[in-house]
Amino acid sequence: MKKIKWQNDYNFKEYPKKWTGLSSIHFTMYRSFVNRLKPGMCGTYVSAALIHYTIKAERDYELDMQQLLAGLRPKIEDRQTYRGTFAWDLKDGLNELLADDGSYEARYHLVSNPIVVRELSKSNPLPVIVGTTRLFGSKYGNHWLLVYAFGYNDKGQLFYRAYDNHGRTMAVIPASQTMACVWLEKKK
Repeated sequence: MKKIKWQNDYNFKEYPKKWTGLSSIHFTMYRSFVNRLKPGMCGTYVSAALIHYTIKAERDYELDMQQLLAGLRPKIEDRQTYRGTFAWDLKDGLNELLADDGSYEARYHLVSNPIVVRELSKSNPLPVIVGTTRLFGSKYGNHWLLVYAFGYNDKGQLFYRAYDNHGRTMAVIPASQTMACVWLEKKK
């Protein structure tokens, strides 16, 4: 991908030294779930990982990731006639899958940083799906990741740590290169 004029390149020295949220150890199991399809199903992969993590953390029950991927694909990737997925596609697909359970509701917001910071600062946080965008110079282009920690570097810039469904479970991305996000809220 050609570098955009205003795109910043960050190296590990510019990353935060302290992270808030969940430990990366919880996400190492997702390393083997790699999105190899073209044009890709990143929305389905991160949605499956979000559901899997949530049920395991909240109920101590292990769902089958392959079944989650198969069940979510038509609800997310094949939902609309247009190519790619938007935050509302992930939200609607997750809500359709979770409807019978009735414990959670997926929500979305067009700006990630206030939601990620709020959700991952809770005492029992859940990860948040975040979309990167080529428009803001993301090396991922338009892509969905599952963010489980955030931090500020020495310059006060916000970064996220995420599972990226390309085999990396400790990807670091600048929040400034993201847009929308999707998260789960427990129903009362």
